[in-house]
Amino acid sequence: MITKYKVLEIALEVLKNKKIEYSSIDNVNKITFTSKDEMKHPFPHGKYKGIKKDHFTISYGEIWGVEERSMFLDIDADTGEALFITTPHGYIDIDD
Repeated sequence: MITKYKVLEIALEVLKNKKIEYSSIDNVNKITFTSKDEMKHPFPHGKYKGIKKDHFTISYGEIWGVEERSMFLDIDADTGEALFITTPHGYIDIDD
């Protein structure tokens, strides 16, 4: 399993590679872990749609107009693969 420090490193790399401008990002202490057993529902989107996996979630903020909106990046806890971003209006695939 990867560490929360690695999650932060992966998240910063994803944001840079996708050219996403963010106004804030969680520190290591705010990154959350969810086991596949704790998931109420399988992933609703992406290449793992319908599957439950151990994963970390890190949130970051984007400025939308005059307010900051939270986005959530899910990262596979075993492989470090960025899974997808949850936005207020849906999902963004992370394509390599």
